[in-house]
Amino acid sequence: MLWKFTNLNKHGQLRSRIVYSEGALTIGQGFGPFIGVSRFRYQSRSPYHGVFISPVDGKKYLTPDWVEVLPETTIKDCYYEAPEEPKEKPQKWNFKSDSSDKEYVVRRNAMGNLSCNCWGFIAHKKCKHVKKFPEKLETKDKVRIFNLLIRKK
Repeated sequence: MLWKFTNLNKHGQLRSRIVYSEGALTIGQGFGPFIGVSRFRYQSRSPYHGVFISPVDGKKYLTPDWVEVLPETTIKDCYYEAPEEPKEKPQKWNFKSDSSDKEYVVRRNAMGNLSCNCWGFIAHKKCKHVKKFPEKLETKDKVRIFNLLIRKK
């Protein structure tokens, strides 16, 4: 097992090192005042990681990150944690009615679905406000919304 061992050096500064121990961790002389110890695992940036011994220098590396690891490191001493997907906030745009002083709101939820608070959309799931909606977007968003509208027909 790999352990992260923390102690104070002779100057009183914190020092951490990774050490290997088959059983319980025993602390030898010359390490300075003991601060703490915890189980250690190398974190990979990829879910497809492995431990590789280089034929060039004989050292062990965590791949594909190419981080040098202790010679006793096994695949059980490595892990991957998937990053959290950013959650897209719901968006809304206001449209002034052509025939009255009313203002309608077109919303796009996190799934990319559109809705409007006018009676046309409530009754038929179609309205001119949703059709006008792409005018307010960037080109890449216009293509995505256009494809969504085509699927709904």
